[in-house]
Amino acid sequence: MLINHRQNDDFLELLRRNEVPIGKGIGIDLDTYLRFKEASFNIILGHANTGKTYFVLYYLLCLSVKHSLKHLIYSAENTVTGMKRNLIELYLGQKITEIDKQQLETAKLFIELHFDFIDTSKAWTIEEFMQEVQKLGNYDVLMIDPHNSFIRPKGSNSHEYDYEMATRLRLFAKKTNTTIYLCVHAATEALRKIHKEGDFEGHPMPPNMADAEGGGKWGNRADDFIVIHRYVADPLNWMYTHVHVKKIKETETGGKPTPLNDAVRFKYEYGTGFTCAGINPLERKDGIKINTNFDLPF
Repeated sequence: MLINHRQNDDFLELLRRNEVPIGKGIGIDLDTYLRFKEASFNIILGHANTGKTYFVLYYLLCLSVKHSLKHLIYSAENTVTGMKRNLIELYLGQKITEIDKQQLETAKLFIELHFDFIDTSKAWTIEEFMQEVQKLGNYDVLMIDPHNSFIRPKGSNSHEYDYEMATRLRLFAKKTNTTIYLCVHAATEALRKIHKEGDFEGHPMPPNMADAEGGGKWGNRADDFIVIHRYVADPLNWMYTHVHVKKIKETETGGKPTPLNDAVRFKYEYGTGFTCAGINPLERKDGIKINTNFDLPF
């Protein structure tokens, strides 16, 4: 029951020497605030129809290209075909209608080596889901989108059920050394919170941690908490995705909350990816897509 004090000695010595390993970045301004860390339980919150899932797939793709991470995706609100098309276009930096057969095969191979998708045609309880995931082997990342995809036992209290789910996922992350990204919808009330002045007057505000469906419990349980927001009805700014980092539990390993009302902005490049401060993490400095050097094994 008691923790052996000695098992913390190595980490404490690294802290003393200021040599704690920093989480993985993707080579852009976001790295200042958000780092990939093994065995962490993270929440991603956003309003509906703001491109939350699309952006998360892009971020995971960057981690695959930069660090060869492998991801397991469970997305109840998106088709596998749609997600694979998004990943292929992001990977190549081109619309699928603009590529040739060889490019398609190259991209498909890369995606299939780094992304697996769970069939969503079956309804799962969270217990069943976690049991089945364990049978699939080791992945660096498990993305679940959204959190309310699972069957809640009849008669269970929603508040207690959410806490139990968060606890199960958090323990699973630590036990299997898998990083979990759980996508959560904002509560309906959050859409009624609008900017009262400024450039975005009248537009919905980015949700806060307490605006997640189920309330602040998700922020309490998460290691890192990220908000994805886009002003979809603004004619000048609809293409910018705003990433607000609301919580970083362990700043020693990298990352910190973004300043209040000052997000990291990503510009949507019309279906071919994002740029952040003019930089596309999937593109080399010489302008050649990093992914085009991936060789087919035949």
